[in-house]
Amino acid sequence: MAKKTNENAEQTVAEANRAYFVVLATTRASLGRLPIMGVLIAILLGVVNIGPLRPFTGLKGNEVLSFVCDTNVVVIWVCAGFLILSMFKKLIYRFQVLFSAVMAAMAVGLVYSVCLLALPMATLIQTRAEAFSATLFTVTGLSTVVLVAGATAVHVFLLRRRLRLGHSQSRTLGNIVAVSGSNTSKTFWITLGVVMLVPNVLTLGEYLPNTIGVALLVFFACVTTSLPVEFAYLAYLKSKDRVYWEPHWSSKSRASEGPPRHAANHVEDL
Repeated sequence: MAKKTNENAEQTVAEANRAYFVVLATTRASLGRLPIMGVLIAILLGVVNIGPLRPFTGLKGNEVLSFVCDTNVVVIWVCAGFLILSMFKKLIYRFQVLFSAVMAAMAVGLVYSVCLLALPMATLIQTRAEAFSATLFTVTGLSTVVLVAGATAVHVFLLRRRLRLGHSQSRTLGNIVAVSGSNTSKTFWITLGVVMLVPNVLTLGEYLPNTIGVALLVFFACVTTSLPVEFAYLAYLKSKDRVYWEPHWSSKSRASEGPPRHAANHVEDL
């Protein structure tokens, strides 16, 4: 009796996980959003290059800014290439495993873009004659990389935990409205409020732009890093079973592949 109960519990967990990733595949991680991701990343990086970084790239000692701008240009061209590929819908949906991996890479690019957008604000210095410090920009940038890596590791751990316990129905429905549970954490918002308010109270608002920039960096690093983790795992699931594939490929191709295998056994721990 106990063995049967355990089997039923495992089946329920697997079904909950399967439902979550099937919904994810047709909502936030849908291949139809590939051009949207590409355009968004290109716009964000274009704004960074034209706006806060460009005035300082020609100054002596700011070679790191020129390197970042050149890297952004390369990323923009890569996004343009995938934007062109996204016009070939049959190709995209025929090779869903490959392009789901591309979506995961684009999610990484989105994390990079939003963090880079907040980085100049966090490193703006108003109390010195020079308005920008390349050294501070570099140190803060490296610190952000460490923060993003740590946040990614946390999201991997949380995903493993959810796979063992089963994704809740509310989280599954959250894919439809693109709401993540991490956005509603009271501890997170309290911490963010303290980070923003305390320094400005002590310094009479002298470092307000810096504080807002740091708060945005922390927010983006902690929240958006869940996207690459879940998108990458979805690409892995698609390589295991076509039940996770989006139903936009031709019915003739689907018929030739035969009925999908039961996917519950493929939602595994990381």
